[in-house]
Formats: sequence, C-alpha cells, structure tokens
Amino acid sequence: MMNEVSFGFDDTLLQSALAHGIVLGIPGISVAICKNNGKVWTGTAGYSDIQQKNPVKPNDRFCIGSITKTFVARVILQLAEEEKLDLHQTAADYLGLDILADIPNATKATLRQLINHQSGIPNWEFTPDWIRDGRGSRMNLGKVWGKSEPLKYIRGIEAEHEPGKRYAYANTNYTLLGLIIEAVTGQTAESEIRSRILTALNLKDTFFESFEEIPNGYVHHYHYATPVFAETAGIHPVFPEIRPYMVETTAANLSTEWCAGGMVSSASDLLSWAQAIKNGVLLGPDMQQEVFRYYPPEETVEAEESYMQGIYKINNFYEQKAVFGHGGGTLGFTCQMVWFDQPDLIIAMLTNVGCIHSGLKPSPVGMFFNQILLPAAMEAVQK
Repeated sequence: MMNEVSFGFDDTLLQSALAHGIVLGIPGISVAICKNNGKVWTGTAGYSDIQQKNPVKPNDRFCIGSITKTFVARVILQLAEEEKLDLHQTAADYLGLDILADIPNATKATLRQLINHQSGIPNWEFTPDWIRDGRGSRMNLGKVWGKSEPLKYIRGIEAEHEPGKRYAYANTNYTLLGLIIEAVTGQTAESEIRSRILTALNLKDTFFESFEEIPNGYVHHYHYATPVFAETAGIHPVFPEIRPYMVETTAANLSTEWCAGGMVSSASDLLSWAQAIKNGVLLGPDMQQEVFRYYPPEETVEAEESYMQGIYKINNFYEQKAVFGHGGGTLGFTCQMVWFDQPDLIIAMLTNVGCIHSGLKPSPVGMFFNQILLPAAMEAVQK
C-alpha cells in the first residue's frame, strides 16, 4: 500500500510516519518533500478508494482546497505587474454593480485588502444556509454552481468590520478576485491560471474541478461525519457510511468552491509550485518582494500568523522555526503546502478526508501533520 521515490532520505523513517497516519484512520495520504540540495522524496499510503481497496498512487490527484488561493493571488499580482489592474482600486472598479449588490464593503475594500483578507466582507463559507447547500444535506449533487452564486448567501448581511481594520479570512474575497481576473482579461480564471502558471511550470496534474476536464479524474473522498457535522451541515442521504463517523462524499463536486478552493493537484505538482513561489518564478524582482511584504491591519493583535498576498507566515511553528505556505480543507479533503527557510525544506501533504465543520480539534489529519509527519521530515532532512 506504499510506494515511494527516495533520493537521500531515510525511507524507513518517512514510511513509518505515513503508516502512523493510516493507523489514525486517514483513508489515503500522498506526500512530497524536498530539501535544499534538490533531493526529493515522495510517498503514499492507504487507499484512493476504500471499498475497492485501490492504493494511492504517487500522481493521484486530491482536492487542494484553499491552496487554490495561492494560484489566484499569483495571477492577480501578475496582472498588477502588467498594469492591467491596480491593487489600490476596489472590486467596483472592475465588476458590475449588479454582481456586488448588497455585498457589504464590496465597493470600498481594495484589491489588496481582498487578497490579504482584510476587506471585512462576510465569508459565504460559514453562513448556515451555504453550509447545508454547499457541503451538507441539501447539496444538489448533479449541479455545477455558477461562479458568483455563493455571493447570494452574504447579500444584505452586516460587514465583519471596516476595510483594513482587521484580518478576517473569507472565501468571498477570492470569489471576487476570480471574477476580477475574468473581467480584466476577458478569459476564464481557470484558463488564465493554466496559461500563466500551470503550463509555464509544466504542472500536469493540476486542474479546476467542474470547470476543466480532468484526465482519469481524482481520488475518492470521505468526511468525518461527527455529531457536530451532522448538526451544522447535515449528512446528505446519498453519502454512504464507510466507517463509524465517516461517510463517502465522492458523489459531490467542487464547483461550490471555484477560486476559493476548487482545484485538484498531486503532491509532486504542489512541491514544484511551492518552489516556484519561494524562488520568485513568474514574477519580476519587485513584485516578488511584494509577495512577502506584510501589510498589517489597523488593529493588530499579538499573533504568530500573518497573511501576505495569498500565503501565510507562522512564526515559531515548529521548534521556534517560521513556516510559509497555505493549507486547505473542504468537503472530503485536507491538505498542507509549506516550506521552511531553516532548514530549507518544502512539504506537500494531501489526504482524502475532510475535517471542516466536524468540530474535531485537533483533527486526525492535523495531528498526523504536526505531530508525526513534520517531525519525521525534519529529522530526515537533517540526516
């Protein structure tokens, strides 16, 4: 059930870490690790389909959730570099007022505040009706959502705060940024991301689910159907129980997420993408510096985390070491794409089980990543 490619890593150590993840109940895991000398390790464990007992393969695709935002942010920065948009302008400068009608702060928040989650625009992801319609008991499983459709769930409700006042993570920001990409370029956001990033970097396993054809599809997926999830989202009657407190969600699609979290990829592709972000590929030197520039909100609090143009930085993440990157979680999937400067290490981890709305804190996937995989990778990179 495991297969791996090893160049200078301690295979036994890392394989043991993946086995621990399966023992914790994670259905399937795919991991890619790179260290500063360019050596790469990839490994998989568990199943891409529990019922058929199909093992995860190295190039299997998983949904990457909010790691999608790193691609959207990069295209926005490219368009700013090309002077096709201005980060100081607002969504209203690019989108019709009919799209923005009754969305609080949508005509006031700048594009920079959208990209850095300081707009104060409410998050459709956590409105009670969207949770049931988009991830729960009321899902229309055959439906492909319209790209602006999630916006209806926040029309007419109060803003979280004035633009620029605080940091408040919201999928809505990236729905709007995706629509802005389309308005500025005259092309779909997915085609712009493909031509500007995926083709340029030869990322062959990465696609927008529901909006692009995906050769050979992606893995089956599952979700923790805890009592909290049942109460918050409701369990769709078509989702079969696979194990106690776990249902299969493969019948659902990811069109509900789009530019906020609807892409699929492989661990190896994410490793290459993280290297490109880290090393400044596809941007000029001035804009690359902008990627890592933190613009604090007016009200700052003592916090280890800062969000910068589509990536986060967390200080003291592991043994006083800072980490950069992005995580992702949606129905059926949980993932991480992170890198450290000291030691120079990149980790991409994909799993086909979702934790969101489950109330599991920490979740089994979070425990696996923080307490098992990360220490093993740190030990492996230092050997």
